[in-house]
Amino acid sequence: MKALQATGIVTPAHQLVVDVPLDVASGPHRVVVVLDETLTPDPSVASWADLALPGAQWPAGGFSLRREDLYADTGR
Repeated sequence: MKALQATGIVTPAHQLVVDVPLDVASGPHRVVVVLDETLTPDPSVASWADLALPGAQWPAGGFSLRREDLYADTGR
């Protein structure tokens, strides 16, 4: 038995199209399909652009996530 991970395409005719490696022999195979539905974006989830505050501006000097910039001299 061989485990194979691949990305497939479902056509409008509801057929699954998957490219397999060359070392897989042609002919019938028993196949188990697990659909990972996280690959398609959920339309109900807001995008980053939707989360921006109205009138918000990016800091002129840039944005730093360095420890020293976040916690100043106290280290906390």
